[in-house]
Amino acid sequence: MDMEMTWRILAVLVLGITTAAQSDDEKFKNIENEFWSWRMRDAPQFATQVGDHSYNDILESFDISVYQTRKDKVREFLAKLDGVHPGSLPTNRDLDFAIFKEHLQTAQDGFAFNMLQIVNPVNFLEGITGDPASFHVYLPFSTVGDFENYIQRLTLLPKQIDEKIELMKISIQLKHTLHNVSVVGVIPQIEKLLSVNDTESPLYAPPFTTKLNESSVSEDKKESVRTRALAAVGHVKEALRRLKTFLEDEYMPNTRTTWGVGGLPNGTALYEQCLRYHTSTDMTPQQVHDLGLSEMARIQTNMQAALNRLKFNGSIQQFYEDIRHNPQFHKNTSEELLDTYKDYVKIITLKLSLLFKNIPDYPLRILPMTFDGPLGFYQSGSPDGKVPGTFYANVMNPANTTTITLMSLVLHETIPGHHLQSIYSLATRLPPYRAFIEDSNYYRMPATFPINTAHIEGWGLYAEFLGEEMGVYTDDYMLMGRYSDEIFRAVRLVVDTGLHYFGWERERAIEFIVNNTAESRHSAQVETDRYLTWPGQATAYKIGEIKLKDLRTSARTALGNNFDIRDFHSLILDNGVMSLDLLEQLVNEWISSRLTSTTTSPTSSGATWMLDMGWSKPLLWSTLVCWSVKKLCGRIF
Repeated sequence: MDMEMTWRILAVLVLGITTAAQSDDEKFKNIENEFWSWRMRDAPQFATQVGDHSYNDILESFDISVYQTRKDKVREFLAKLDGVHPGSLPTNRDLDFAIFKEHLQTAQDGFAFNMLQIVNPVNFLEGITGDPASFHVYLPFSTVGDFENYIQRLTLLPKQIDEKIELMKISIQLKHTLHNVSVVGVIPQIEKLLSVNDTESPLYAPPFTTKLNESSVSEDKKESVRTRALAAVGHVKEALRRLKTFLEDEYMPNTRTTWGVGGLPNGTALYEQCLRYHTSTDMTPQQVHDLGLSEMARIQTNMQAALNRLKFNGSIQQFYEDIRHNPQFHKNTSEELLDTYKDYVKIITLKLSLLFKNIPDYPLRILPMTFDGPLGFYQSGSPDGKVPGTFYANVMNPANTTTITLMSLVLHETIPGHHLQSIYSLATRLPPYRAFIEDSNYYRMPATFPINTAHIEGWGLYAEFLGEEMGVYTDDYMLMGRYSDEIFRAVRLVVDTGLHYFGWERERAIEFIVNNTAESRHSAQVETDRYLTWPGQATAYKIGEIKLKDLRTSARTALGNNFDIRDFHSLILDNGVMSLDLLEQLVNEWISSRLTSTTTSPTSSGATWMLDMGWSKPLLWSTLVCWSVKKLCGRIF
């Protein structure tokens, strides 16, 4: 074979390898883009949240037919993925493919329980009644078009409310309703919205007050905008009255009589699927229950050691009882409580560089919750930073809130917890289905796309643990608050499975929480009602935290002196959230690459070096073939 023929054969080889790889990668990119475009149209409020303003003038449909359409679309995307060969994708796209396929498969698995979940779209924890400001928080308000878009959404809102009523009528017919405790709190929420003047409604102000005044809209148009906005708000209030009447006269008299979902038709299977959805494991309810009990025993040992240092001679329960009634550990006003949260954020900020590097610069704010729900929750900001990440703190009952638990809550919800978790994802160039999480509509779960609760909330609980390493728990009282929050998550494993699988009644769950944590009875009641409303969700925290700690231990053991906690944290945060199985795979591959890089120099293995530099497999092999041609033919390219 002459040299020219050799060159042609090798050139064809190079071209063939590269073209095939590009073909599969391009095919995958097209599927990704098509999926995300469909998601944005299907969930326009989510689109607004992630910075896509193409659909700011429409709302999601809650017509029953939409759910069949979603099933069909997911099957369609899964079928298209079958035409992509993952092994032909560039190395850095392997994880994208695995996460995307799992994203679709999780939804498809959950759709089997659609008629148990989607037919109950109203509860006291979420939606327009509980947090009306969330309806417009991500919308821009600058031009007249921005205000027109919001007016159009307000105009469509009554229809959406009526569609939710129709869904709940179906749940009554099927006997798939929520328990009364999940909806009774909606009535006072509606009454609060109806009681204020239209100009003071959270749906009207501040968009058509402060923001309109600050906007570029001309003065002659502002009055027209306000007039039409007030008319739209009036129609929304009429729809809310219809919802209130329906709940009182039809839905609440027909709510399920069993506390947990285990009493529903196919309820046990639903709960098992909820556990799979939220924990991304195959743990059985019994295993989750037992893990909670074992974690409680471990944490109680740490608690007793802290009590010994405090020279407290009573039991753990007596200690928390004393704390509940000791004014030293309470704030007098909601304002003082809110200021304490803000002060703690400042303290933690000074310590972050000990454990993290390259921290993205995105704003954080702390606001009071507008309803009496959990102790607090975090809401991600917008990608452009115009809407800050927000920690909503429950400051409605300062007399019932013990201050020893505030530091761990701040660590969990803000930094280094959910806010840090969110802004790393925003700053890293990830595909949008990895970077953005539709952290809403919990009532649908598991019949929806995954939010990887165990990773998200596991990180939040892990962040509480990091508070010890940062030294922000300054005394054993605060440490007991941290242990109380940790054991609270262990208690949740016991209580959640108890309510939904083992037939516990609500009062038994409340007593179990009060007897084993620092939570007040009021807080225990609210939390128990949350578990009854969102089955399985509360179990993810502890399971995710344990996995993160295990992965960290594995990495430290394998890498020894080459382990850098800041690099480990960057790996976890830069890659966004995923299932625990894929997270373990990611960490194991990182460990292997670190071990390889410390034992192999670039000169001894050009292939390894180029992969470490981020070269894709196809490009790597093409280069090596070209290098071989160069050596064989004596040509310089």
